[in-house]
Amino acid sequence: MAREAIRIIGINPGTRYLGIAVLDGSELLDWRIKALEGKWSEKKINKVIEILSELFDRYEPNVFVIKKLHPSRRTENLLRLTNKIKEFARRKKIRVCQFALKEIEKLFIEDKKLNRQNLMEAIAKQYPMLYHELKKEQNQKNPYYFRMFDAIALASACSHSQDL
Repeated sequence: MAREAIRIIGINPGTRYLGIAVLDGSELLDWRIKALEGKWSEKKINKVIEILSELFDRYEPNVFVIKKLHPSRRTENLLRLTNKIKEFARRKKIRVCQFALKEIEKLFIEDKKLNRQNLMEAIAKQYPMLYHELKKEQNQKNPYYFRMFDAIALASACSHSQDL
């Protein structure tokens, strides 16, 4: 029996930027970076929840997938933000999945060194409309689009997960 296609919102949370991707089955519907301006505050957390609420209303997802924070790289603010996102999903009765980037990289990169550049290239190969952002990212000194590529990889991995 074929399983029903799911709509997934992938989120790479950050305290300054939010990477977002929306998949319907394996079709990439939306991808973007949202800048979160200002100092860290409850207002900033509320802004993230407002962004997610707008995405929820527009796309009616079945699942949110969030990057699992690495224990040595997470801050209290980032942990708090991730918990608020999970709380929002529970209130909306949306399933939450989490993957670590290393888990994701293993799904997309078979014969190359595991790194973010190779992951972005693998995602752009899967979704050719992303080559423009890939090239822009490769030419920038300060990484920006990698958060969006991570969100797409998270959503795609969740879409292919046997647990859904």
